[in-house]
Amino acid sequence: MPTFELPTRPHGWRPPAYASAAGCLEDALPILAPVQRRSVSSWAGADRRLRDNGAIIAWDNKVTPYMVEPMDMSASRRFRGVVFAGPARTGKTDALILNRIGHAICCEPCDMRVIHMDRNAAREFSLKKVGALINYTPALKRRLGRGRFDNNILDKRFQGGMTLDIGWPVVSKVSASDLPLMLLTDYDRAPEDIEGEGNLYDLALKRTETFGSRGMAIAESSPGRLIEDDDFLPPEGAPHMAPPATGILALYNRGTRGRYYWTCPDCSEVFEPDYELLHFQDEGSPKERGLAAVMGCPHCGAILEPRHKMELNRAGRWLHESKTGDLVSVHDDALRETEFVSYWLKGAAAAFQSWASLVSRYETAWQEFQQTGDETSLKTTVNVDQGKPYSSRMVEDEDDLSVKQLKDKAEQYLLKVAPPETRFLTIAVDVQKGRFVVQVDAWGPGLERWLIDRFDVHAPPAGAPSADSRAIDPAKYKEDWDALLPLLEKYYPVAGIGYQIKPAALIVDSGGADGVTKNAYAFFRKSRKLGLRRRVFLAKGLDRWDRDRAKEVTPEKEEGKRVKKRSDLRIVRVGTWRLKSEITASLAREDPGADAYHLTRNLPSEVFEEFCAERRTPKGWVLRKGRKRNEALDLGVYGLALVLVLKGEKINWKRPPIWARRMETNSFAAPRPKQETDPETGARDLAEESVCEREPVPAQTEAPETEAEEEKQAVQTTVKPKRAPTRKVRRKPRRRGNSLVAGLRG
Repeated sequence: MPTFELPTRPHGWRPPAYASAAGCLEDALPILAPVQRRSVSSWAGADRRLRDNGAIIAWDNKVTPYMVEPMDMSASRRFRGVVFAGPARTGKTDALILNRIGHAICCEPCDMRVIHMDRNAAREFSLKKVGALINYTPALKRRLGRGRFDNNILDKRFQGGMTLDIGWPVVSKVSASDLPLMLLTDYDRAPEDIEGEGNLYDLALKRTETFGSRGMAIAESSPGRLIEDDDFLPPEGAPHMAPPATGILALYNRGTRGRYYWTCPDCSEVFEPDYELLHFQDEGSPKERGLAAVMGCPHCGAILEPRHKMELNRAGRWLHESKTGDLVSVHDDALRETEFVSYWLKGAAAAFQSWASLVSRYETAWQEFQQTGDETSLKTTVNVDQGKPYSSRMVEDEDDLSVKQLKDKAEQYLLKVAPPETRFLTIAVDVQKGRFVVQVDAWGPGLERWLIDRFDVHAPPAGAPSADSRAIDPAKYKEDWDALLPLLEKYYPVAGIGYQIKPAALIVDSGGADGVTKNAYAFFRKSRKLGLRRRVFLAKGLDRWDRDRAKEVTPEKEEGKRVKKRSDLRIVRVGTWRLKSEITASLAREDPGADAYHLTRNLPSEVFEEFCAERRTPKGWVLRKGRKRNEALDLGVYGLALVLVLKGEKINWKRPPIWARRMETNSFAAPRPKQETDPETGARDLAEESVCEREPVPAQTEAPETEAEEEKQAVQTTVKPKRAPTRKVRRKPRRRGNSLVAGLRG
């Protein structure tokens, strides 16, 4: 039989060093070790090491004392989540993410996952932050696994089998796994919706649910989302509620709503340090202003200098909302009942950011915004330096108003009653699904304006198909547009005198859902046949600043087809951006007079909100986030556009046309019936009537084409009716310089 010989062993060969039983037991023992009852801040102060200017130093809780309580609550079994909103340079990532990782590894081993805003950020965070945490902290480095794959870039394994995973916001990272600890950093820079599954925090919180009170989801970020309501005021009983915004502040509002307070060394009153409390000179460069910045106590006015900041921080404390809206500590029994403990720190308290840099950066960004209209730098410094959500400074235009300001300026006059100064009325109509929205304005000399009626038309007219069993539908039924015709014959009493007046003209939006434009054209043509020429107009709103304010034109296309011959349609093209600015300026006017726009306190609250639903930006007027209805503003624009095409701006108020004269000779006015009460006391019942029996009054339905016809119509409306002529006489019109036509010109 063949013989086999073992290979010759080289000189000096030794057998490999196999793992010993003692070594394997040493690696496995940490999983059996009892949990160490230490707070996160206590562990960080004893074991955490970090690199600072080339030296390895110990973590000092006194540097960022405001992070001690949030750190300790991150390991609490009382809450399911911790939320921290604050500016950059506060140490929030080191305290809430890195220290919590270190505490979990050393004191309470468990699997955990960090979610950063994207893949590149996750990789950089692992290399620079997590890598430094492990390398510079001996207590962590000796627990790092020694296996070949235990120290990868995006996942690390420690003694006892616990893992740390660094990921980014994708569904695969927040589903199909159970983890007791989920850590979300830079939350507001992550997508709001994770692949259609929901927001990141709720998805992460679901991963921890299996572990009961040991599960914890932590989110930290500086605010990065826009305020959705610029007129927000904290409701009663919720003094710490943040303005409505998505992201980290939405999570903050779910929790206990804690804020950091200082105690004034002079009056011993507590106050929240904020950028608004900083005082600095108005002259000089942004840097010079910043260097002079000091903080004033809002209670006694005591001046606090930058050198006091560290001392005030160390003596500061977090105050949270109680069940009754009082401010209490997090350990108080009256603390607001919620699953989350939440914190919001303002930039004035940030340990690594001086007041000088806060002021100089904001003032620099403000100057850039004023010079270029670009608010990018301004948003950055408000979010990152001050730790606040951003509200576009475009709304701080001198002519812009908030809902509160509009309500404060509102006057006490009756709806459905025209003021004594009235010369004519206009109706503006917006087309919405299931309704017409109607707004009636009274106009006086100088185009002073009063909103006197606002209502919706929901019911189809009696002659429309299935009128008794459905709501109005302007897109499907052209017959429904007949509901607008009675509005032109609706009389409004004039306060203080025995007259009433009906609208001179109506303008309706011709855009909207499929079918609206076609039906609007049919309504316009029908109104012409009914003798309402120059009393019914169609509007087409156009964006851009270079548009004409209001211009009446013949459409080039009709119902999607190019018009081959001159159309009988007339469309009022409205430069909405320019007119919205004018409307806002009119509403902001403090004194009555020409161009002032008056609102009454009797208007519904939503009308004031609709007037403020948009804001002006360099790119035009845009709907504010969180607002959906802007009908009042649009109707105000259409009403002004109607007056412009009627040449209302060119009226000589000493010799106005007959439709804009005083009530005694106005072509649309009539004496009030004797049985009707004075509008100052009983006009509300009168105004409810849609169409009443009126004394016959000559009404102008056709605009005069020449000045001779103007004189003819003026005589007909002021003198008793003329007998029918036996023959027609064509007269050559006389020219009277630059006098204006009396009627509604074509």
